[in-house]
Amino acid sequence: MILKYELKKVFSKKMNRIVLIAALLAAVVLSVFAIGSVRYVGEDGAEHTGLTASRHLAADRNRWAGELTGDKIAQVVSSRKEIRLKYPDDVPNEIYGKTIQSYNDIENFVIGVLTLDAVWDTSVLYQLEDEQVKNLYGIYENNLQEMAKKYGETPEQQRFLTEQYETTDLPLAYEAKDSWDTIVMYVETYGMILAIVIGFLAAGIFAEEFRSRVDAVFFSSRYGRTKAVKNKVMAGLLMTTIVYWVGMGIMSLISLGVMGISGFFTPYQIDEPYSIYAMTYGQYYLLAVLCGYIASLLAASVTMLVAAKMRSANVAVCVPFFLFCVMPFIGRAFSTFLTFFKLTPDMLLNVIECAKNPNIFQIGNYVFRQIPCIMLLYFIISIILLPFAYRSYHRYGLKNKGILSCHRFCAGLKKSLRHGKRGIWKLLDSNRNH
Repeated sequence: MILKYELKKVFSKKMNRIVLIAALLAAVVLSVFAIGSVRYVGEDGAEHTGLTASRHLAADRNRWAGELTGDKIAQVVSSRKEIRLKYPDDVPNEIYGKTIQSYNDIENFVIGVLTLDAVWDTSVLYQLEDEQVKNLYGIYENNLQEMAKKYGETPEQQRFLTEQYETTDLPLAYEAKDSWDTIVMYVETYGMILAIVIGFLAAGIFAEEFRSRVDAVFFSSRYGRTKAVKNKVMAGLLMTTIVYWVGMGIMSLISLGVMGISGFFTPYQIDEPYSIYAMTYGQYYLLAVLCGYIASLLAASVTMLVAAKMRSANVAVCVPFFLFCVMPFIGRAFSTFLTFFKLTPDMLLNVIECAKNPNIFQIGNYVFRQIPCIMLLYFIISIILLPFAYRSYHRYGLKNKGILSCHRFCAGLKKSLRHGKRGIWKLLDSNRNH
């Protein structure tokens, strides 16, 4: 009952409703941006964007769907070399729409394998000999070993990286994955918006009694210091879960409903051959969504703690903005502390960069990756902060004379009711000066 009342207070407040409506509108707007950012070139060379572009693009690229064998790669390289000879400077849109667009992902995979982590250089594709093309996976596996030695500073790290690279199944399986690749970028942006919105809503949960000046009554009630405070914490967690998943669900449904779900099982290594995260594009999307949820939980926990400590929502609402919007700029300004800033909370909303780079850490003989580390770290911090928020609010006003007087009066009233009308008048006389 108290939990329901706390949730009702959050969702019925006029300002909170305006913020929630703005968050839902942001989901729709970002979905439109995601859909509109996919570009398809028809066989006549005309460029298309909009509702059908992503479906046409997926259908075109899925001509190459299936296991990405050496023969398929050889066909792509051979076709690209021929076009290069005919059009050395610039490829006409018609030719791009008829041929290159369909295998563009495969072409990028080959270039990515050959350039390792160096500057992107398309010329390496044209320098490939036929034997090298057929043995591309052999070159890839040798390069994986090189990457493990390059980024592994200790034997433990080299062994760890080698084990991670060995989890990639070869040959890769391909399917057009543009819808997932596109939506992940907008998931990160919308995750940041939701974290700030959730922080704003959570700040009022612990500051409302102080704002409306009913804190003395609240803390003097029977469950004011125990059950009511626990339900405030529960309301914060429940509100976070509802707002985040409803908002993210709306954006995902609109975007994927229009763009389609082709490529859920396409390996992430198609775009990032040397990523240490062996996952599909569907898992990549789910990872970004889950990291956004942990960021929202952290925003709610920190905000509730600050609001309970400060007795005000004004400072508390600034905390998520600092963590997720200001922190990245501070990280760039203090690049000498790069290792520290790889583990700051804003990394939860920067999964794209985290997944690309082989960031690993070592404590003793134990080696771990960046993304699982920040997910576990900030999920635990989110949970640990809640008892501190409870304790801070629970203990408020124990030295406050007004609250103590009110508390004693309520306790006396309860006792006097047992003695009837005379007992109540006696109590009122004794408390006349309070």
